[in-house]
Amino acid sequence: MLQRATEFFPTVGEGALELSVHLLAMILVERSLGQEGLGIYSYLLSLFMIGGYLSAFGIPHYVERETAFHHDKRQRQGEILTNAFQAICWLGLLVAGFCFLSASYDTTHTQIQEKLAAYLIIGLTIPIRNLNKLKLAVLHGLGNHEQVAKLEAKKRIAFLLAIFLLLKVHTPPSYLALSFLLGELFLMVMAARKVALPRINTIWNDLGRLGATLRGGYNVLFTDEAFEIVLYIDLLILGFYVPAWDLGVYTEAFILARLVLLIPLSVRPIFRRKYCLLVVQRGHGQTSRMVYRATTIFFYLHSLLVLYILLYFPAVLHFFFWTHGEELLSFRIFTVLLPGLLYCASVTASEPIYEATGRVESLRKIVLIVFLTNTALNFYLVPFAGFFGAAAATTFSMLLYFFLFGWHLPEQYKMAKSSFLVAGGSVYLVYLLMERLDSSLAIAIWMLPIPLFLLMFLIGFFNFEPSLESIADVGKTQI
Repeated sequence: MLQRATEFFPTVGEGALELSVHLLAMILVERSLGQEGLGIYSYLLSLFMIGGYLSAFGIPHYVERETAFHHDKRQRQGEILTNAFQAICWLGLLVAGFCFLSASYDTTHTQIQEKLAAYLIIGLTIPIRNLNKLKLAVLHGLGNHEQVAKLEAKKRIAFLLAIFLLLKVHTPPSYLALSFLLGELFLMVMAARKVALPRINTIWNDLGRLGATLRGGYNVLFTDEAFEIVLYIDLLILGFYVPAWDLGVYTEAFILARLVLLIPLSVRPIFRRKYCLLVVQRGHGQTSRMVYRATTIFFYLHSLLVLYILLYFPAVLHFFFWTHGEELLSFRIFTVLLPGLLYCASVTASEPIYEATGRVESLRKIVLIVFLTNTALNFYLVPFAGFFGAAAATTFSMLLYFFLFGWHLPEQYKMAKSSFLVAGGSVYLVYLLMERLDSSLAIAIWMLPIPLFLLMFLIGFFNFEPSLESIADVGKTQI
């Protein structure tokens, strides 16, 4: 079973796997501790995910690239690892110190009644997590992708097992952060056999190297699977303004929304290979048609998925959670998240086109803009609008990501976004029609795809070609 899983993992995005594991953990927490326990756990998870990613500062990704680039220079690889180890250690000490020193302040300024010990556990775990990321980056850079997949699989199994056991012994929600620590400690022991890190006293040697390493990490920050991290911002900020029960109700809608994104996130590595090969072999013309085809098909498929969720929301919610009368509230939150979710999911799978066309820097700028916008809007809207403000901020950020997609790409890839807006109107019309019919799920599964397809076909949505505007621009450029 593990062998089959590790053969599958390299073809699935790491971010998608991590997101799916944490979503499963959230479901287990809700079933054991209810909405209040889920609220506390989701806040701590968001703190761990965002703090861990930002404190690594892109250095693992930088090490992976540099190690692969200097594949035949063992001495240079050793220097890269030593410099990265120094930077990761100092950043880890910084974030650990911040968590330890701010723990008492944070517990008195959030609304979710978490325990001070949770911050101490997270502060201890993040440096270990980043050192593990560094080891895995070295293995990736050396081409040992299967080893990394096995290690990641074992870590995720250990994490889920830790969550399960902690819930079985009725551990309070705040102490579920121990599952983060146990998962990372398990990976640390397993990875120690594969990669030997420099001695700890090397972090004091030639501190002037820190600047160059941090610049290298910054250049690739937000160019990997950072968008998945952006999606946790609302949970983190909500923890400062709403009670744990309210945050738990929001998290239920959050989980359903993120489940919709799992498909495009999972197939992204497959599209990365396809796009890179197409650009090299056949140029931009055929590749742009494939991008438009993929985006259009994903929009249609995700439209079907969100329609099923909307029309049968209570049944879907009960399938995952043990609800206590908050179905209508979760439904309203989900409807606010839906527009951004639908448009964002349609382009996420095609994100590797930036790498295929050599424009990763443009993608980094887009994700950074979305990250800052989502953070600012959450801080602005949540204090007076609560979880509806968080949902609106996240929706706006996902829509922004959709409209910025194509930025600085060749003109062939700049799709006519207006056609997607019209297609969104057809989704709403089908929802009104099916709501009036009030048919059972068994009937709707077969009936729903037909009117949606016909409406989108009639408006010309399935024309798998670049927009006329883009073709005209390309013609002018060639002339």
